[in-house]
Amino acid sequence: MPQQPSVFMIGWEYPPHNSGGLGVACQGMTEALASAGHHINFTLPYQFAGSVGHMSVHASPDPTVRKSQAQSPPWNAYSASSSIQQVSLRAAFVSGVDTLPQADLEHHVESYAQRVQKIAHSQSFDVIHAHDWLSFPAAMAVHADTGKPLVTHIHSTEYDRIPGGNGSSYIMQAEQRGMQAATHVIAVSEYTRQILIKQYGINPTKISVVHNGIAPHSTQVAQAQFAGRKPMVAFMGRITGQKGVHQFLEVAKRVTTILPEALFVIAGNGDLYHNVLLHNAAAGLSAHVLFAGFVRDRQKQQLLSRADVFIMPSLSEPFGLVALEAAQHNTPVIISKNSGVAEVLPSATQLDYWDTDKMSEAVLSLLKDREAAQLQIASQQRDLSHVTWQNSIEKLGSVYKRALLGTHG
Repeated sequence: MPQQPSVFMIGWEYPPHNSGGLGVACQGMTEALASAGHHINFTLPYQFAGSVGHMSVHASPDPTVRKSQAQSPPWNAYSASSSIQQVSLRAAFVSGVDTLPQADLEHHVESYAQRVQKIAHSQSFDVIHAHDWLSFPAAMAVHADTGKPLVTHIHSTEYDRIPGGNGSSYIMQAEQRGMQAATHVIAVSEYTRQILIKQYGINPTKISVVHNGIAPHSTQVAQAQFAGRKPMVAFMGRITGQKGVHQFLEVAKRVTTILPEALFVIAGNGDLYHNVLLHNAAAGLSAHVLFAGFVRDRQKQQLLSRADVFIMPSLSEPFGLVALEAAQHNTPVIISKNSGVAEVLPSATQLDYWDTDKMSEAVLSLLKDREAAQLQIASQQRDLSHVTWQNSIEKLGSVYKRALLGTHG
């Protein structure tokens, strides 16, 4: 095997300290890169207690943050008991950036950049690979120091998080500067690539699409037995406007009017948690909707396996790894057309996020017609056979080679 480029990778979450798909993607990506012969140095902005054998992890907690805060769980900023003043460093970088005042956010991002620079000085590498905007100032500093090619990887944008371009100008500018400074840009989907071109003005020839992969099942998940034999419909993700949780509740209202025994499960936390709880109660859905909180690992797998239908009604979803995970658990999936995962999971039912009438009809059809559901499951499994990290890494390796040559084509 020819020697592969060594990678200095700048991240901001990694399992088990992750709040969503980015950490899972980083794990699958780095494991596949390591298997292909790449040496990886991976930086994180908080204390890391996990054990990783396939790469060197450089935990870089902020020295100004109390140890108890730097080691706090990543989902604290989305918990029902947290306050907007909470400034846990891990929460800030993993899931709570929306809750931080801009001055605090700028401080944490700049401090991380300085710490990463120091780490880079003691490492040898060929390519810098930075994940999303929180890592871009650090990546740009290392790029300026070393002259090594910079690849910025866009998993999500502020335009997605707050659709319509009404998000933080500070974050959007940081995203744009990072992409402009990059030798090459990776988008997780063609859907995201078009946003980068149209909303951020990035040169199309500078952007390559590398879809996320999904790791194969390592063990058979035991079928969860909760809720008896009730038909179950699941939502899993941050409880924010972007993720379409209000659309999910509207579907729950329509479906349970016709099929009152159906149970709808919302798994996740987020800044709209209390708002959604109140909305759910006001709509008279308390007996039909279960709030499961943040789930991971075995609980997550059991919920996806137990669900009869999974819905991802996002207003804007750069990729949507959880939809692949649901499909992998033999659950029929309904996804928003405004998603990157639609490009690799064409057999999923794809609808406009706002069309809750059609979404409700699709749910009822899948719940009532199990033969149709099984046909969709089989088609989804065929789609998944092509969605591997090995395929993704082949494309990523080509991006590294182009970056080392200084070309975009």
